[in-house]
This record gives sequence, C-alpha cells and structure tokens, in this order.
Amino acid sequence: MAKNPLPSENLKQWFIKYRLQNGLEGCYPLFASEKEDLWNRLPKICEDKGLNFFEFDSKTHRILIQSSQLIFFRFLFEPLYNNASPDPDNSQDTDEEDASSYAVKVYFTDNPTPIVFHVDEDEPDCKDEGNEGEMNNFIYYALNAHEGEDLLHFTDEDGEVSFFKGSNIALVEIPLKVLQAERLLNDA
Repeated sequence: MAKNPLPSENLKQWFIKYRLQNGLEGCYPLFASEKEDLWNRLPKICEDKGLNFFEFDSKTHRILIQSSQLIFFRFLFEPLYNNASPDPDNSQDTDEEDASSYAVKVYFTDNPTPIVFHVDEDEPDCKDEGNEGEMNNFIYYALNAHEGEDLLHFTDEDGEVSFFKGSNIALVEIPLKVLQAERLLNDA
C-alpha cells in the first residue's frame, strides 16, 4: 500500500498564529511570499527594543503589531484543498455595511477588545506626493515612530480625528480595501 505524497509547497495555505501581552490571540491567513518575508524579518524585529511596529498583509487586512507586545508567534499551514477551515481573519465586512466605509480595529496593550472605527477608502493627494491617504499615512507614521510617547492619528468617516499614544497600541487591523491596494497594484 503506497503512502499518500506530502502536499506540495504551493498547495499549502499559510497562517500566522500569535498571542499578545494583552491576551489577544489570533490567526491570519498569509500568502506564501508574505510568510517567507515574515519568517526572515520577525526574529530580528522582536529583538529590537522600544516602540517598533511591523506590518504584514493577510489576505484581507493590513496588520500592524507592536513587536514588544508579541509574546508568541507560529507559522501554520493547511492544504488548500481543505475547505473546512473557517476564515481566521474574522473579517466583519458584510453587505449591510456602506461600501465606502470599512471597520478599522485598534487593540490596545491593556485590553484584548478592540475599539472599532469606520473609515473611508484612502484618497491619495496628487498635489502632495507624500500624502498617500489617511490610513496609509497612519501606517507610515506608526512604522517610523521612534518614541513611545509619539502620537499617531487618523480621521474617521465622520471627519473626527482620533489620537493614539503609539506605545499603547498592540495591534491594528486595516482592511486592504481601505488602502486601495488593488488600485495601487494596477497602477504599478
């Protein structure tokens, strides 16, 4: 009786499972290329001290995690032909939501329950090359903040500005649709 061959690498669906200091646990689906990049970056990122966010894309969200809050991560895989697995991304986009408004979840270091903000799609300012849109700018400043007291901010769909102390953010989930990733890829 012959053994079934192992699934080939390209038939695997990769996931990153994590736990943060605030008790939040989760699992995001990853593209194979994103998994390889994280595999190489995460150990180095987690060695750095101070305010140090890293980002990656799941299949539906851009994720920002403060490395000092990450206490566990693991790469998992499942074959693509296994459809029984639920979407670990816990995407909340439904047909009932306004098509131009998306839920951004901000998890803080002291609580595993997010505060949810509804934001519009990013609209880059063609007059200002450095302005890629509200949430893209938020990501840029989070990745480039150097002090724990740095304030990060973004404007929600109602035009209200929220400010966050960078050191108190554990994780941020931003739907890729907000960042207009598809449009940016098509323009490239």
